[in-house]
Amino acid sequence: MNTNQTLRTINPNEPATDAVTRMAQEILAALEARDSAKVASYYAPDAVLATPGRPAVRGGEAVSKSIHNDMADPNFKLSVSDGKTDIAASGDMAYRRVSLTVTYTNPQTKQVENAAATALTAFRKQADGSWTVVEDFEVRAS
Repeated sequence: MNTNQTLRTINPNEPATDAVTRMAQEILAALEARDSAKVASYYAPDAVLATPGRPAVRGGEAVSKSIHNDMADPNFKLSVSDGKTDIAASGDMAYRRVSLTVTYTNPQTKQVENAAATALTAFRKQADGSWTVVEDFEVRAS
């Protein structure tokens, strides 16, 4: 996916933890702006996105469609807290775990619902120093 590469700032002196955290904040800002194309641009062409209630999707087109479908819900909103970012000793992989609240329209009841969840996102460092999402999993609390 990663088509918005030119819109990103790459600072080779920025610590990896800061770069991944900043990227996660950029993704959240794009979600809040309801810019599904920008959100999808942060995902690798072979990325996997898994959200509750539906099968995981793999690949740029499927990930993009899933993000677009979420944002088509006028009630869709994420509130994120308690973020933790860690970088692999190799320096080329990272993960970010967050607690979040998801607001959405339940497709069965058509009612607005809020759900507590935990998301775990894996990032891979690219040759140019940027980071891309390769795995993104959300688990909702019962």
